[in-house]
Amino acid sequence: MGKMFVKLGMISTIALGTSSVNAQNYKPNVLMVIVDDWGYHDLSLTGSKLYETHNIDRLADESTTFSQAYVAYPRSVPSRYSIMTGRHCARMQPTSKSDDRKVDADSYCIAEPFKAGGYETFFIGKWHLSDGKTFPQHKGFDINIGGGKAGGTGTHFAPFNKEGVTKPDLVIYGMDDAKPGEYLTDYMSRKTVDYIRQEHDKPFFAVCSFYAVHTPIEGKKELIGKYRKKVKSLGLSEDALKKEEAGVAKTQQDHPVYAAMIESVDDAVGNMITALKETGQYDNTVFVLISDHGGLSNRGMKPRELATTNSPLKAGKGHLYEGGIRVPLLIHTPGQESKQIKDQKVVSYDLLPTLADICGLEVSKEAKLDGVSIKPLLDGKKQKQLDSRDLFWHKASERPNSTGDYVSTAVRSGNYKLIDFYLQDRVELYDLSKDPGENNNIAAQNPEKVKELMAKIETWRKDTGVKMGKKDNAEYKGKKAGKKNKK
Repeated sequence: MGKMFVKLGMISTIALGTSSVNAQNYKPNVLMVIVDDWGYHDLSLTGSKLYETHNIDRLADESTTFSQAYVAYPRSVPSRYSIMTGRHCARMQPTSKSDDRKVDADSYCIAEPFKAGGYETFFIGKWHLSDGKTFPQHKGFDINIGGGKAGGTGTHFAPFNKEGVTKPDLVIYGMDDAKPGEYLTDYMSRKTVDYIRQEHDKPFFAVCSFYAVHTPIEGKKELIGKYRKKVKSLGLSEDALKKEEAGVAKTQQDHPVYAAMIESVDDAVGNMITALKETGQYDNTVFVLISDHGGLSNRGMKPRELATTNSPLKAGKGHLYEGGIRVPLLIHTPGQESKQIKDQKVVSYDLLPTLADICGLEVSKEAKLDGVSIKPLLDGKKQKQLDSRDLFWHKASERPNSTGDYVSTAVRSGNYKLIDFYLQDRVELYDLSKDPGENNNIAAQNPEKVKELMAKIETWRKDTGVKMGKKDNAEYKGKKAGKKNKK
């Protein structure tokens, strides 16, 4: 039996536990939450002994969770470009520099099919994609709170703009109504909940794009105290760090302030769910939760505070190893009351076509999406095309001093993943079904597989028109390391 409810004068029948709908005019709400720098294992449900994400855990019990969800890039701007446009960030733009993609006048964005389909649209938080002319309100969002050039904040406590700071990447506009000392995550949650609780004449598409858990690593005092005690109770000593790529990596989750930041995000998600339930909208809302890339776990020669470890996945932010590109992703569909766990490979640029498909909306034929709709998968069906689809990643810039990473291209084909560190004449091959931590480079033992996957990379690079990194890159000079096939 289906579950009946009335929303905006439309009666729709939903099959419990799936996203199947029987009414053609059915238009559910969509709430998408994006967390910044949030690693795959930064949740209690994925095995963390320190971090507590009880609200997200409960949401996962009524959602489809993905064990092999990826983003298109291990840093914010290119990754968010792919989330918002449904296109691979490796595709060059005339105005882009290196990997720095921006949403411009020609970019088709995720809110546009919803706006055209009669939805109200709302955005709050980190945009970081502006070319100076194009902001959320120019790309289908009716309301934009704080979405601009900023990729971070001077502080997570209001006022968020520190006196004297003028760097565009750190100046947030449109959040001046925050209460003195209000925590940024709490402010964004409050504004999103206020929007949810408004009377809506139409279904809504809302995006809450958190600045957490990005640096600066700042949390609320009461939560920090809680996690200091918890770190002590876990018997964790000082992290010795381990050598990895151009620098070192954390080996344990032991940062009480970072843990406090994660709990604040979890509280925010809980507040949104409560608002949806109390207003009778939860059973009529698609809820998406995703990170833009892996957690900040690595650093190069430049001293910097590290937040977490993505272990047993290798490396993190900035790297094309699994720790940098595999992320938490869950999708709750209307009427879903039980968990589905999917191990098919999905990518963040699948979200635009998927959400439009769920809501019965047309995507412009001019959009030229790289993503595919995974709605059948959410409906409990099999999508063989996802198993046979090769996934590619490409980096033309590197930060060996900051996050300890090098330029590279990667392909995942079936269970095999090859990473070509093309400026270092170094190739690594892994069988992720046996070695998800990418600890055993099997390139030397499998020359034919290396040849096959390198051919796929070369074809994809040519077809996509990627920009290749150069040896005269200022961040590369003097840092060439390793030999061919050396782990």
